[in-house]
Amino acid sequence: MDKAATIRALREEIKTKDEEIACLTARKRLGTEEERTVFISIAEEIGDNVMKARPHLEPK
Repeated sequence: MDKAATIRALREEIKTKDEEIACLTARKRLGTEEERTVFISIAEEIGDNVMKARPHLEPK
């Protein structure tokens, strides 16, 4: 294989790896958003339960 063909093959491999990394990063970001949404909904539910149990407390 000549140098030019080797360089083209390496560039294609790098491009493929970059696409894989981008895909994994997007998946991680999506998972993080889902985790945040679950955490926020749990926190809101806890806050609602506290307000029901102690109505004399005012939200800040």
